[in-house]
Amino acid sequence: MALPLEGIRVLDIASMLAGPYGATMLGDMGADVVKIEPPHGDESRALGPRIENDSGIFVGINRNKRGVVLDLTKPEGRDLYFRLVRTADIVIDNLRPQAKAKLGISYAETAAHNPRIICISVSAFGQSGPYAGRPGIDPLAQALSGFMSVTGERGGQPLKAGPPIADATCANLVAYAAMVGLWTREKQGIGQQIEVCLVDGLIHVQPAQVGQFFFTGYVQPRVGNGSPFYGPYGTFRCRDGRLIIIAAFNDKFFHNICRAIDRADLMADPRFKSVDDRVAREEDLHAEIQTEFAQRDAEEMMRRLVAADVIAAPVNGFAETFADPQVLHNQMAVEVEHARVGRTRVGGIAVKLGRTPGSVRRAPPTLGQHSSEVLRELGLSDADIERLRQAGVTRG
Repeated sequence: MALPLEGIRVLDIASMLAGPYGATMLGDMGADVVKIEPPHGDESRALGPRIENDSGIFVGINRNKRGVVLDLTKPEGRDLYFRLVRTADIVIDNLRPQAKAKLGISYAETAAHNPRIICISVSAFGQSGPYAGRPGIDPLAQALSGFMSVTGERGGQPLKAGPPIADATCANLVAYAAMVGLWTREKQGIGQQIEVCLVDGLIHVQPAQVGQFFFTGYVQPRVGNGSPFYGPYGTFRCRDGRLIIIAAFNDKFFHNICRAIDRADLMADPRFKSVDDRVAREEDLHAEIQTEFAQRDAEEMMRRLVAADVIAAPVNGFAETFADPQVLHNQMAVEVEHARVGRTRVGGIAVKLGRTPGSVRRAPPTLGQHSSEVLRELGLSDADIERLRQAGVTRG
């Protein structure tokens, strides 16, 4: 069967994570994603460990795309861009409004070349309003949205999440926006501009915290690896030094933990009789559990916990994660043939369609890897492409 988005073309002119990874999700489902980069490349190519101008960050974000270099500051580059727009269904960008106006690629200018185009614009704070046009990145959204205020150790300072959660959340919203935009165009025949931003995305993924605040005025405290509402809930260190996280939100799962660690006496202990009792005496309860964890290695403890139907998982590093049998079964690491380094792995596809599953078909492109291929599809000759290379409009 055809892939779900086969026949849809996406132009990815965004950089870094949120916009590009949203485009990747569309590529996973079969869209022809053309990543358009300036001559110096996507900003993420220069971040972190890299081989020449291919960084691990860029490779992690940009599978299932064809890479094209176009200098949109040059008239010929902009003309070629609009020729691609006329063939496209979706454009994804994260340029600030003033940058798009300067380049002459605003929504109005883009839609003049293709009225059915769906333009998805990603920003930190929004395309309009008092903060529009301000520079912003992931940790600013974590700070502004309240996300950091509920993250961190008890009594400690607010902390940002380790991974760029605002960017990743916004990428999901880009893919969602694309589906809604395509469906609306199918039903009503119209293209449109769609906005998503990092701050809105992080407010969106805190429905429980926001609901508590609006409904009762309750502000969740920072609780580290624990919970303010039930327990035991936390990480415990085993004899071999490895950590396991467990949780029990009712009596059933608490009793399962007690059986797994051979401490049935804790079930009858009046200190830990109810959920509220266990939260109030969390320190005492965790000390009892930690004593038992410290007597066994993590592998043995996980066997006991699983056998007793406990909510539990080891705290893995990436090496353990990508050796985990469930992760392997879920195909969340996929081998591809990269043009520069040969065989390498990239992340897999999280959404599993039963009859028309997505697939990882392309490695992340090297800078300008598919420039000639895509420009030939527009009708340019090899001589035309060479002239554009010499003029600095493209490279590859």
